[in-house]
Amino acid sequence: MKEELSYGSVKISKEVIAVIAGIAAQEVEGVARVGESLSSFIKFVSGIPIGRGLKVELLDKDVFIRIPIYVKQNVFFPDIARDIQNHVKEVVESMTGLNVREVNVIIKGVILGKKGEEDKVK
Repeated sequence: MKEELSYGSVKISKEVIAVIAGIAAQEVEGVARVGESLSSFIKFVSGIPIGRGLKVELLDKDVFIRIPIYVKQNVFFPDIARDIQNHVKEVVESMTGLNVREVNVIIKGVILGKKGEEDKVK
């Protein structure tokens, strides 16, 4: 995304939008991890792992986001997906000024166990 301003231009890369979306998704109660697979974590932002697999498409000022996640046990999938969609949309729009058209949530698995034992995937 590039916007011309009176003193120059502002460019927001897809990668930055993906990081913002990943952090926002991680903030939702019931999300265990964000990313394609458990071994794919490449970045830590403020202690929050942001995994590969977040996809961002830009069409002018419209944004389409795909977020793969792992959820904690005993969460209701429709509720957590809706919460992620709402929170990611709100955060990305408030930080970038872009219009989030879609947030597609892909539930990749369920993390079983207590903290520290979250390596068990079902």
